[in-house]
This record gives sequence, C-alpha cells and structure tokens, in this order.
Amino acid sequence: MYKKLFNLMVLMISVLTLNLLTSFITKQIINYKSDINPYKFTGIAMLTLVFILVPAYSYMKIKIELLVARVLVSGSNSFGKTIGLLFSFTLIFGILFSIYLNQWFGINLLEVLKTKR
Repeated sequence: MYKKLFNLMVLMISVLTLNLLTSFITKQIINYKSDINPYKFTGIAMLTLVFILVPAYSYMKIKIELLVARVLVSGSNSFGKTIGLLFSFTLIFGILFSIYLNQWFGINLLEVLKTKR
C-alpha cells in the first residue's frame, strides 16, 4: 500500500511541477511575437516548442522524480513512514497549489492568509 501511495504522490507532484516549467517556457516563447503573420508565428512557435520541450521534458522528468522521491523519503524518515509521507506530500502540494493559484488567478495565498488573521 505504501509503495503504491508513494508512486502516486511522486507522479502527481512531478506532473504538476513539469507543467509549471513547460508553461513558463511556452509563455516565454509566445512573448516574442511581434508584427509577424499570426499563421507563420503559430507554426514556428509550435515547432520551436516541440524541439525545446521534448528534450527538456525528458531531462526534467528524471530529475524532478528523483528530487520528489528524495523529499518524500526524507519526510518518511523524519516523521515515520506514513505520517512523514503524507506530511511531505501535503507541504509540496501546498506550495504547488499556491504557485498555481497565483499563476492562474493572480491570488497570493500568503497575503490572503495574513489578512484572515
């Protein structure tokens, strides 16, 4: 049970983190559009994204999975197997939640929590 839960958590965090990184790269490429024909720009940008993101994804996927696994294992070692795993996952997921909330809606979760006190 623990191994399945661990693998699921690594997968979830890895996918969310890789999505953030690839979104950032995509946004940077799209910001370069100027007075170029939209049809040409779209084709060129799509090809560029494929040539940049495929190798980047392959490289980042391995590194992020390794990092997430290490963090989850260290949490398990610090607080006990199951509680440490859940605590580490909750912490990482909370950080990613805050980043996504800011990116999608412009809401700073820390500021919101400060004003609630």
